[in-house]
Amino acid sequence: MIEGIPKISVLVICYNQEKVISRAINSLLAQKDYIYEICVSDDCSKDRTWEILQEYDRKYPGLFVLNRNEPNVGIFENFEKTWTMPSGDLVYQLSGDDECGANWMHTIIDFIQSNHIDYKNENVCIYGDYKAIYPNGDSMVFRNNLVDTFKETIYLFLRTCIGVRSICYSMGILKRFEKVSQGRSHIAETAQEVQIPLNTQKNYYIPQVGNIYYTGIGISTQTSSDKFFDERQQIVPYALSFLESKGVSVDPKFSLYTKANLAEKEYHHHRSLKNLLKMVFCKLRSYDHRIGLKSIGFKQTVFALRRRLPHKRPIVMYV
Repeated sequence: MIEGIPKISVLVICYNQEKVISRAINSLLAQKDYIYEICVSDDCSKDRTWEILQEYDRKYPGLFVLNRNEPNVGIFENFEKTWTMPSGDLVYQLSGDDECGANWMHTIIDFIQSNHIDYKNENVCIYGDYKAIYPNGDSMVFRNNLVDTFKETIYLFLRTCIGVRSICYSMGILKRFEKVSQGRSHIAETAQEVQIPLNTQKNYYIPQVGNIYYTGIGISTQTSSDKFFDERQQIVPYALSFLESKGVSVDPKFSLYTKANLAEKEYHHHRSLKNLLKMVFCKLRSYDHRIGLKSIGFKQTVFALRRRLPHKRPIVMYV
């Protein structure tokens, strides 16, 4: 690592990812001059993931901080385990089946220094864009640019108008996190992630891809549809309950979005004309002119429809 620059700690979670973990790690090693440490928590993998991580540790002494859970604790408790591992100034998160954007760490360091950002004394969060790549090569670049113009970041996050992939945030934010995993349940996902905007004082945006997300290969794809659907329906209510315990009230318009969100989940769980019409109606009702078409996921819907039509070349769309 270059001396005298902000110390970026990377948090990585993984489980049974021997085929893809090297892609994630190598994307970080390509930028190791700008990385203070790589903290990886393996959730008791049954394949060679742990052995691969140990090989990297031997090859790059002092760069890796490794943990192996025994027994397996599940995605969200494993993520909370990584919160105890870093010792740097800033935090960047990466899943073991994802990839860090090219030159992202250098860009972060340069942005902080050029803008004289007080990342040690203020809880700051720097957002980038992230790219989702589908198995057939189609891709979507999700832009987090709304943090520049709309200051209610909790509301933006809950409406999925911004995401927490590609972000880099102060260690002070991490130190305020509270464990909400409730064991292995997926219902904790949003309650975990909303703690980033909840505890952030200043937000910044860089129009560059900081994270590449490969869809269709994660652990959630192996979860039974009925169980996954039941848990996904509880995610938002659980997050709202958590925010309420912190004295945070959410914009009343969000209740309409909640109905639209549930209607969308029902449609994806059971595709029918009735559920499709219900989803469209609820999304239109939840439109927020302050945010624009992104408030109803218009471009994401167009992208999903285009992907279902026959096409010879991969589709690339910015949303």
